[in-house]
Amino acid sequence: MLVVVDSGPGQPYAVVMKNTLVVGLLAGLVICGSVHSADAQADRQERHRVPADYMSFRGAQWLERAERVTEERPEEVLAAMGLQPGDVVADVGCGSGYYARRVARRVRPGGRVYCVDIQPEMLELMQQLADGEDVVGIEPVLSTPTDPQLPDGEIDWIIIADVYHEMSDPVPMLARMRDSLSPRGQIALLEYRVEDGTGDQIKADHTMSVRQVLSEWKAAGFALTRLHDFLPGQHLFLFQLANGNTNSSSRTMLDHDLFDALQRGLVETEAVGAGSDSVTIRIRRTGGDDLVVTSPVATYFRSTGKTRDMIARREGWIVLADDEWHEWRLRAVGRQRLREAPGAGDRLQILSPDTEPRFEELFYRIQVGTYVVADSPVLYPPRTHEIEQAALWIADEDADYGTLETGIQDPRVPQQYAIAFALVFCDLAGIEVTSRRMWADREQVFGVLRDRGLNAWYEVKTMGKLSR
Repeated sequence: MLVVVDSGPGQPYAVVMKNTLVVGLLAGLVICGSVHSADAQADRQERHRVPADYMSFRGAQWLERAERVTEERPEEVLAAMGLQPGDVVADVGCGSGYYARRVARRVRPGGRVYCVDIQPEMLELMQQLADGEDVVGIEPVLSTPTDPQLPDGEIDWIIIADVYHEMSDPVPMLARMRDSLSPRGQIALLEYRVEDGTGDQIKADHTMSVRQVLSEWKAAGFALTRLHDFLPGQHLFLFQLANGNTNSSSRTMLDHDLFDALQRGLVETEAVGAGSDSVTIRIRRTGGDDLVVTSPVATYFRSTGKTRDMIARREGWIVLADDEWHEWRLRAVGRQRLREAPGAGDRLQILSPDTEPRFEELFYRIQVGTYVVADSPVLYPPRTHEIEQAALWIADEDADYGTLETGIQDPRVPQQYAIAFALVFCDLAGIEVTSRRMWADREQVFGVLRDRGLNAWYEVKTMGKLSR
């Protein structure tokens, strides 16, 4: 089977052959049930997120890679935070101290940095690197998964760089970080983006969406003050305490689900096509407040003419901080295979995911992008437009092998593998693949594969003994 090697939690994809797919399919994905409310954001229950495994100190050299300067632009991140001499800063999940060493230089004189990590080996490496660069003012702190071990009320800034998604018990951890903030304290959170594909080189459970982050951090008592999108592949969130923060220079930003914002009259929108792999929403706010608007996975775009309906492959987000019209591009796949993809002149009606609940479940499973495997590493199958398009056509129009062979051309994944993965995603979404026409042509796919994992899945499905 094509999966990502476990060479470090944040490392780029490396495709290899592995024979354990059947284990992941038997185990399934750990999620809550499908939710199909079209009402306000408060009424849309978000699925449970499974934290990723944390990076071992043995992979610390990846944290110090030279490419990180251009991939993550750390100096621009710190400039956006506006650190001042004398600030007390905590780098939570500091690892080798990549950010902590840079922060320490910016808060001199008079400032200090707590370098917080759950692995003593990381803290030892951090100290060696800091000593080698003559960086002073860093205090190592050995934390626990639920407590950063920071002093109450002292911290002016916390930075969490690509670590929050690994926190195994985030609720108490967020509560303790909240307690540690000074009256003017703020938090900078960095996470690789799941929505637009710029974070796709990172393992799927090491990426997060704006919807995921805001749903968890708002519940923990934080308010968003800024959401930056200048980084190549990461979100940069700035938070402060929702109540009692005395940092008068920061305005909080409101956030709304797209359909909630439309219902409340907070935005105006119109949607048009953008080819076979995306749609464009033209959107502007109607009031004076800065807004973050998010859209759910499988948002449905119904054609008002003779072009294809389109379905969003991922969640989406946009920041509206002025009164101008903005173009919001969402990755999408087309529904009706025999129709042309909508172009810029083709209008689309924006509908909630519960217009077609089975598609919401399918694309949520694909967005998650992993198989949670009992007593085995998490598997990371590839996610491409063509695989997802094939899955939709199997689920919706019962496409056979000949149809898929003609319509699915993906240079990154061999055709038989692309179709096999599409079948697997359909199966995980609860679609009975053995009743589809594609199953009659299954030997044209599985008869030529030389991967024991996919073939094992196929054999179990053929015997009808695969449990969910």
